[in-house]
Amino acid sequence: MYRYLPLFVAVALIPGCGVWCEWFGLCDRETGSPELKAFESEKELADYFSQQITSRNDRFDEIGLVGRSDQAAGDFTSGDAAADGTNGALDAPTGPAPGEPGGAEGGDAGLSDEDFSQTTIQEKGVDEADVVKTDGTYLYIIDSAYPDSVLRIVRASPPEQLALLSEVSLEGNGREIYLYGDKVVALTQTGGGFYILGGGGIAVDTMDEPDVSTGSDMATEEVEADVVEPGSVGEMRYERPRTIVTVIDVTSRDEPVILSQTGFDGIPSSSRMIDGVLHLVLANYQDYYYDVLPMLGQPELEVSTIDVQAILPGFERVDADGAEQTGNTVTWQELYRPTDPDGFGLVTVVSLDVDNDAEFTAVGVVAEPGLIYSSLNALYLTDTEWDFLGNNRETTDIYKFAYVDRGAMATATGSVPGRVLNQYSMGEYAGHLRIATTVGPTFSLLGGRSQPHNNVYVLGQTGTTLQEVGSIVNIAPGETIQSARFIGERGYLVTFEQIDPLFTLDLRDPTDPQIAGELKVPGFSTFIVPMGDDHLLTVGQYIPEDGPFFGWGVQLSIFDVSDFTDPKLAAPSVVLGEQGGASSEALYNPKAFTYFAERGLVALPVSMYNDIFFLDFEIDDVPGTGVGVVDVVAPVESDTKDPAQTDTDVAPEPDEPAEPIDDAMPFTPEEFEGLVVFSVSAEDGFTELGWISTRFEEAGYYWASFTRGVFIGDNVFAVTDHGVRGGLVNDLTSISYELLFE
Repeated sequence: MYRYLPLFVAVALIPGCGVWCEWFGLCDRETGSPELKAFESEKELADYFSQQITSRNDRFDEIGLVGRSDQAAGDFTSGDAAADGTNGALDAPTGPAPGEPGGAEGGDAGLSDEDFSQTTIQEKGVDEADVVKTDGTYLYIIDSAYPDSVLRIVRASPPEQLALLSEVSLEGNGREIYLYGDKVVALTQTGGGFYILGGGGIAVDTMDEPDVSTGSDMATEEVEADVVEPGSVGEMRYERPRTIVTVIDVTSRDEPVILSQTGFDGIPSSSRMIDGVLHLVLANYQDYYYDVLPMLGQPELEVSTIDVQAILPGFERVDADGAEQTGNTVTWQELYRPTDPDGFGLVTVVSLDVDNDAEFTAVGVVAEPGLIYSSLNALYLTDTEWDFLGNNRETTDIYKFAYVDRGAMATATGSVPGRVLNQYSMGEYAGHLRIATTVGPTFSLLGGRSQPHNNVYVLGQTGTTLQEVGSIVNIAPGETIQSARFIGERGYLVTFEQIDPLFTLDLRDPTDPQIAGELKVPGFSTFIVPMGDDHLLTVGQYIPEDGPFFGWGVQLSIFDVSDFTDPKLAAPSVVLGEQGGASSEALYNPKAFTYFAERGLVALPVSMYNDIFFLDFEIDDVPGTGVGVVDVVAPVESDTKDPAQTDTDVAPEPDEPAEPIDDAMPFTPEEFEGLVVFSVSAEDGFTELGWISTRFEEAGYYWASFTRGVFIGDNVFAVTDHGVRGGLVNDLTSISYELLFE
């Protein structure tokens, strides 16, 4: 009887399951309308922010969480601030209609020369940033050091003259770069946060007063702080994070010149470059307004005097001649918000024209940033609600920005059930957006768990609305999406629970999409690359079919989809770390996977482990499989050991190192950190060409922040933040070229 008492007490204390469900995200919640509404005045914007902030603060007060940093995203309000929705629709766009060529004619995603590899991108002509770029002669590498970073230019061809030519110091932590002709566009970021001006009689670093007229914070500089009484608390300031875009002329690789540096309030969510225009999505999260509202998240918060100019994100620009310019990134006239409020975060889409002296335009949405996908015609921004309470809704809002006149214009909105995995779960074709989502799992307050399932939706634009025209629902119940790819009239979907189904999708009729075929193989793919029209190259996680279901190794596979209704493995898969375990950045970052299709070459970074150690586990061999089944061994409570027991019968003492279990799996690989290179073809499968270590042990560098494989002519280079190593593709038995960064 007494064992049920806690349950009775818990139920008795619940003021209503619906309340708890809403507060703590224990049930499904659907979003309101994603339809966007333009602000009609600066006062309306101020009132909107006041209502959203007050409503958010009141809700946190209700559940006793006032006083914490308000990092909640999305609509966690009671709905009191909701607008009536009048005039909610956007004006009909003046840009290109769906399916027609966009205002941009395509990107310079590197030169089209077939003699060197390029950054992995999703759509042809839509360039994506990375830490390494090449033009076939030089390597351009950004070092993500903190607080400041550096752009390095390295001569890589001819490889015998491998050398560091120049370095450019950059403000902020290095993120990524673009290469556009003879210009490098570098993206760096400053962290922002709280700063104490003085305390305990000790002077500290501080920063200039924020420019309230623009909402922009000036650069931090070292000054003599006022000395305060010992033991008292110094004045606190808040600096917003900034994203800095630096345009560098690299015509002279020995002497690059900074043409402009523009800092924007916010952190980079993602970016694309098309035809020399950088489309940069910036996020100003809700807790970034402590500089304007110092009591944000506190019961004493006063919102009656909100200054719109201070809330709007600002920018600072410095030209090559030292001329400075400041202002707002967006004005209130360039902001939209959902007709059903979605918090008070700000997302700005900045379109910076590299060909036109880095001039920019911007448009913003009062919402939270999610993922972005970009075709040549439009940029799609998703918003899936979340907060630090785990409060998630099972819907994703989608905002479409058409590319018009080298800028972006908000043109349509829509919503679909579920959550989107990554940018590759979206794709535009013939005026329709295809998007793959996972719904669930969901939990009941009194127990129980619904199984997840997956859907694919096809959306078409009608006026200013993205409407569903076709769908495939309830795909692989109980499993979740691990990768997706949409290519023309075809789609591919990989889900996983214990085995990997690859689904082929027939998308020829947008109103009637169909699952065409299915293939189940062990493990799962996390990234899919087309190999011509009839084959797919994938990288993913290897998991033994009859073994423990956690990440084990890195698996490369080729699938034959020439018969779209009956996909097959075209060749035996390659597993790295099958015995001892392995990982790769390429499992979660497609840019780390280099596929040089013109020469049939693949390179990816891999970390190989010497052993996998199991603490307090026994492994019994499964007859006929060579793979172990793991059983947890209960701790032995007595300090004395039964002489009849073997060493493996007792869990090791806390101060004793666990012994590896050598008899279950023949761990043979040695530890390795570096680049693995293969030749690949649909006919012959994979042929291992060699390994390039990225451990510069003589300099004390064992682990690189990143590793990229770059093919130039007959050579391959492993490029890291510590240095470059390379050799002939067909003879990697020794390293021919090496350059160490000091």
